[in-house]
Amino acid sequence: MSLQTLSNTLLRDISNLYDKADNYDVKIQVGEDSNSEIFKAHSIILIARSNYFRTAFSNNWAKKEGDLYVYKKPNVSGIVFQIILKYIYTGTIALDAANVENNFIDLLIAADEMNLYELVEHLQQHIISSNHLNNDWIVQNGIKLFNTISLHKGAFPKLEEFCKNIMSQEPKLLIGSSEFWGLDDDALLSIIQLDYLNMKEVVIWENLIKWGIAKNSTLNSDMTTWSINEYETLKETLSTFIQHVRFFQMTPQEYYFKVRPLCKLLPKELEEDLNLYYVVPNCKLATKVFPPRKSQYVFGSSIFTINHFNLISYWIDNGQEKSPKLNGNVRYEYNLLLRGSKDGFESKDFRSNCNNKGATIVLIKLKGSNKIIGGYNPIKWGGSNKYLNSQSSFIFSFNSYTLNSSTIVLSRIVENSRAIADGEDKNQGFGNGDLFIFGKSCKLTSYSDKIHDSEYFKVDDYEVFQVVKK
Repeated sequence: MSLQTLSNTLLRDISNLYDKADNYDVKIQVGEDSNSEIFKAHSIILIARSNYFRTAFSNNWAKKEGDLYVYKKPNVSGIVFQIILKYIYTGTIALDAANVENNFIDLLIAADEMNLYELVEHLQQHIISSNHLNNDWIVQNGIKLFNTISLHKGAFPKLEEFCKNIMSQEPKLLIGSSEFWGLDDDALLSIIQLDYLNMKEVVIWENLIKWGIAKNSTLNSDMTTWSINEYETLKETLSTFIQHVRFFQMTPQEYYFKVRPLCKLLPKELEEDLNLYYVVPNCKLATKVFPPRKSQYVFGSSIFTINHFNLISYWIDNGQEKSPKLNGNVRYEYNLLLRGSKDGFESKDFRSNCNNKGATIVLIKLKGSNKIIGGYNPIKWGGSNKYLNSQSSFIFSFNSYTLNSSTIVLSRIVENSRAIADGEDKNQGFGNGDLFIFGKSCKLTSYSDKIHDSEYFKVDDYEVFQVVKK
């Protein structure tokens, strides 16, 4: 019998203990009151699998009642603990099961508390990389996710970076959510303090006002009817945040119509400095003036950040890793030739803007998804209605919020003679249908890997860049 077979047999036998719970010596009561449930377990399994339980038994957190240990865990729901307990016994978790999908964040918190760090890593990666966790999931769960990240600082570093990327690229997914008022103070403060926050300062201000009003149930949404006491209530709620709003980066019109009418909410010194700043330019101010917020987007793109362009440059130079360590210097110039939302989505728009411009990259942001697909044409588009031969073309897909290797597909040309489909309309793109730009389809024929699970896709926006070596 091989070592692998022996291991499988051992896992199977231990898994049987979860199903049958024979000779258990622990009762674990989870939840509270009418929502409490009792689970049977074996102390030796719990101790072997988790330092948390080792500590619980050694420090007598679990009380002995006859031959049984009784351990109470009111801060975890029955459904979450059932999933955790099965993982402890079997080492498996069905990430696509509905009860798991509906409890990802609570599972993260429980797994972290119970020192199940492999499971924490696995759940983080799944939230970031899974194709079905698209913008809809972020809209529905984003407030709870941001609150959790803020409350458990440092516990979920990958998700923390993921959340920062959302705010630097599509903050409206969270700030535009109907649940935005549920954002905790610390979570909101961490967002407003970000240098990379892709939102106009006046919009940040407007949403901060809405958040503050929603946090005070006694305040009427019609501020024109307010008394001075109501303004004082809102001012107290917003006092921690106001110093981080970059009022001096607003236009005079934005300040005059959106901030000046609400000057009662501002500290007196800030109000006076703002009046002085917008009336007497270049005057000396007592208030610290924060610089404009930065943007991760470069070369005029609204889809790609500098990190995306860096990776594309590495691949153009025949780099093979999907997620290498790169410095901040992009090796090529990328000149924006076309953006669909500005220049049109028809093939004729593509031809008039992109033909005969040399090497190009095509970027397509998919509708209702956090996914970007695209391709590199090292030759040129010319409308020849022929396949163009290339050894260095490639197609790709990214998660727009992270460049983790598990979310990246790099697909290099295999059938060189069909690298570029230099046709028109639906037959223009890469390979024999590996990526048809206007046919909106992907299938695996001429390249090494399929870049999208479905054969067809819908386009939110797309861009084409001329690639010029520095």
